[in-house]
Amino acid sequence: MILKTGRLILRPQVLADAPDLFAILSDSEAMRFWNRPAIARLAVVEELIREQQDAMDQGLCRYWTMHSNGRAIGSVDLSLIQEASAELGFMLRSDHWGAGLASEAVGAVIAHALGALGLVRLAAVAQSANRAAVRVLEKNGFALIETRPVTIADGQRKDCAFYLLTR
Repeated sequence: MILKTGRLILRPQVLADAPDLFAILSDSEAMRFWNRPAIARLAVVEELIREQQDAMDQGLCRYWTMHSNGRAIGSVDLSLIQEASAELGFMLRSDHWGAGLASEAVGAVIAHALGALGLVRLAAVAQSANRAAVRVLEKNGFALIETRPVTIADGQRKDCAFYLLTR
């Protein structure tokens, strides 16, 4: 399902998106709030997309690539889809930060999730220090449930904010 907003086209992720997504996933600034370090090789991103394609085929998740002016600039996903619930995630190329594009894309995916997909509950997690991601979630109606320290992939403990949106 292709989703459209005033400035974006969100189309289901395909392997051909790998080079553009690699530009984000290899950017240490863009990845500083993720639970994994920047990815150094395009082949790793291609394998990640293949795994995501398999999970989409099984109905476990949905991944959309954000396009603006014909270029892929980010990604929004619904993962762990089960029992009318899912977890929402998003990333955006750092040269597009601050323009409201993440909020716009997340809003479109929320509308689709709570509408056509029939989901009733969406969860999201952001590192508390990632004020931009927190703003995107709160602007789109997510409510803070709790904040607590979490051990991320590199073994560091970071305060994370857990959010919930229900229909």
